[in-house]
Amino acid sequence: MAEPTNIPGNSQRGEAQPQPSGSRRRLLQGGLAATPLLTLVSRPVLGATRCVSASGFHSMPASRPGPEQSCSGRSPGYWKQSQHFPAWPAPYVPGRGQSEGPPPAPGEPVPTRFNAVFSPSPFEGWMTLLDVLEAGGGPPLDVARHIVAALLNAASGLTPVLDVTAVLIMWEEFATAGYFEPTAGVKWYHEEIVDYLLSTMPS
Repeated sequence: MAEPTNIPGNSQRGEAQPQPSGSRRRLLQGGLAATPLLTLVSRPVLGATRCVSASGFHSMPASRPGPEQSCSGRSPGYWKQSQHFPAWPAPYVPGRGQSEGPPPAPGEPVPTRFNAVFSPSPFEGWMTLLDVLEAGGGPPLDVARHIVAALLNAASGLTPVLDVTAVLIMWEEFATAGYFEPTAGVKWYHEEIVDYLLSTMPS
C-alpha cells in the first residue's frame, strides 16, 4: 500500500508551522460557532458516552455537569470489517481501490476515494476510505484512520455534537498545518487528535 507523503503531521513540534488560512478559520469560528464542535467523553452513559464541547476536552473535570448527549461512535476496526459494510452511511461506499486494472462494471458501486472527501490528501488517488482504515502505522496514518471513522460516525448520527463539516475541517487543518486548533491558542497534534476522536468511539 502506498505511503502518504508531504503531510506536516510528521514534523517536530518545535518547528515553525504554517498558520491555517483565514477563510478556513472564519468558517470554523463563524459557520460552526452556532453549535458545539467535537465532543468529550467523561463517563459511560447507557453503553455510550456523555458529550460536551471540545473547548474543555483537556481541562473539564469528568464529574462536571453537562448536557446529556451521548456519543456511540464506532472505531476504525469496526468500520473496516466486511460484516459492517451495510452500516456505512450514504453517500460513502466501502471497497478497496486499485492502482491499475479495469474500472468497476456499469452499475457496480464505486468505492469512495479518500481524496474525493478529504483535502489535502497525502494518499495516492486510487486509495479509498477503506484502504485508509486498513492502513497501519503511526502519524499521520493514525490520524487518517480515526478521521475516516469519525466521518462515518458523524454521517451515521452517532456523534451528535461532531458533524461531518467539523470532521473535514479537523483533517484540513491537521494536513495543512500539522495541528488542529479546537479553540484559540490551543494546538492539537496527532496524539491529541487521536485521543479526542477515540473519546467519541466507545465501541
